[in-house]
Amino acid sequence: MSTARWSRVAIAGLACALACGCGYTLVGTGSVLPANLETLGVRPFANRTTRPEIDQRVTEEVSREFAKRGRLKVIADPAQADAVLDGAILDFRTRPVQFNDAGRASRVESTVMLQATLRVRATDEILWSQSQLVFREQYDVQDEGDITAQESLALDDIARGAAGTLVTSILEGF
Repeated sequence: MSTARWSRVAIAGLACALACGCGYTLVGTGSVLPANLETLGVRPFANRTTRPEIDQRVTEEVSREFAKRGRLKVIADPAQADAVLDGAILDFRTRPVQFNDAGRASRVESTVMLQATLRVRATDEILWSQSQLVFREQYDVQDEGDITAQESLALDDIARGAAGTLVTSILEGF
């Protein structure tokens, strides 16, 4: 191999080695959680809306999603946990998005806005916080007398989606 060619190979190798150690990482491969955190307490989400039960649904789904992912052990008593998640349901709205020939709503959208903060319990250090997270779900109105049941199913979907988004954001650094 000639000296010029050898120099080019050496420079290319050095460039590759430097690029690998430059500090770039892919989004979603990190975590906001220190390695020493093992347990999590999820406090009941506060309900600042007029819609009953929405806080319970979100709290249950967030706890379930953390338990399913397995990175942190969810414990019942937040006072004994390494980290604590606090949250609030800030807003709940329902609005028609499609109408039938008679001018009645045939499709409705429910929107929930929430905020959540994850803290180290011992130091109160904020590890993760998001405010004004918005989640939407649309559903068809089959029977106007049964709209409450359909809204309830939509809220279940919203709670699952919110839980998945929150847990992914915390555990995977999004």
